[in-house]
Amino acid sequence: MLKLVYDRHCALSGSERDLVERICSTVSDELRQLLPALPGEVQVHVGTRGRVIPQLGYGARATTRSSLAFVISPQHPSGSSTIIRQALRPILFHECHHMVRGWVVRGGQRRKRFIDGVIHEGLASAFERDAAGHAAPWTHYPEDVRAWVDELLPLPVYVPYAKWMYMHPDGRRWIGYRAGVFIADLAMAASGRSAADLAGTSGEDILAMAGMSLPPVQRWRPIFRHPLRPGG
Repeated sequence: MLKLVYDRHCALSGSERDLVERICSTVSDELRQLLPALPGEVQVHVGTRGRVIPQLGYGARATTRSSLAFVISPQHPSGSSTIIRQALRPILFHECHHMVRGWVVRGGQRRKRFIDGVIHEGLASAFERDAAGHAAPWTHYPEDVRAWVDELLPLPVYVPYAKWMYMHPDGRRWIGYRAGVFIADLAMAASGRSAADLAGTSGEDILAMAGMSLPPVQRWRPIFRHPLRPGG
């Protein structure tokens, strides 16, 4: 099911590529059982050039409903082999969950609200944690996380993504991811279903399971003034 595609300038050694192939081979059947809605073939593009999380030395994204990209920084102190061994399996779980939900770069579902992305990332992170056994740093949320959710719920879709998902000016990190995992945990606990089971469930239904609801959409309306009556 998982088809490996190495980028043209991929700097991984032969042994590192063998490691990638072994992990993909092992994970393939597991993902198929957990996420039966996945397409018959998923392309895994592997490279050593591109954006990574500096602290972790790797980055990933679901590019389409049938492809994902995994980028490794050979310069990271951990070394490529360690990064592959520790990160590739959970990355595959995380990004394949996105594919099923349509949370992809090209050809996916259009977001209506900012909270849509929060829910997608929360469910994928919970799936990665529970099914792949990897608790990323953003799966741990603080005691006051409900206040974070209340901040996120009314946000329109066009607010700066990085500010709320990665690093907020007030110093908080991964607000959206952590709040999303909190929402996912509440929904799973209330429904008795796993993150895999909820992969095809709408964001509004996830919120309802978590005991939350969406505020009314705030639509921007232009103000027209009579040209002969400024300020009137």
